Amino acid sequence: MKKMTLFTIALCYNLIAMAQISVTGIVTNDSIPLESANVFIKNSTKGIATNSKGEFKLEATKGDTLSVSYLGYKSQEFVIYKTEQIEIKLEEDSFDEVVVIGYQNATKIWYKAACGGYSVEVFQLKNKLIKANKLFPNPSSSGIFQLKLVEDYEEVKIAIANMSGRIIQSSTFQKFGSKIDIDLSEYSTGIYIVNIIADDKRLEPIKAIRN
Repeated sequence: MKKMTLFTIALCYNLIAMAQISVTGIVTNDSIPLESANVFIKNSTKGIATNSKGEFKLEATKGDTLSVSYLGYKSQEFVIYKTEQIEIKLEEDSFDEVVVIGYQNATKIWYKAACGGYSVEVFQLKNKLIKANKLFPNPSSSGIFQLKLVEDYEEVKIAIANMSGRIIQSSTFQKFGSKIDIDLSEYSTGIYIVNIIADDKRLEPIKAIRN
């Protein structure tokens, strides 16, 4: 019975190991590497940013969906079936010009479409200006950061990865509505990726610089 149990455990371990896939690749635009492109496993907290050569390496499971995005470019998604080296070529998005003009009571944002020759004007009240989630101070010499999200959420999951894609910290917060500390003081200097899932929605990853 003991031998059978050990055999079953070993078999399960081997099946899990076989399901793991190491995915490496490069993200480019017309053969130009895209640094800091976001590469992540959809519906998970596993993600990484590309290095200065546009390269990335990420551990995944067979059947996972790999999502790749970069500001100003169309996002792409791929279903992963095997260990492979892939080249992802992103195309520029349809907007080629953004002009922001300040007003006393509103902000005017003008988007000029690249394919159509028309423009769309969007007005937002002063108290609804476009804001971004923030991590500060960034860079941080102490390794202590404060994360502030622009909205309140019922549940926020945070996973921090190093540049090799390995998750080094993961936490879950309920009723997230204030600043929280992210402590990377025990880790070496470098760049870390803060992956955030808020109420089951993946937010834009934030690059944390520990110097």
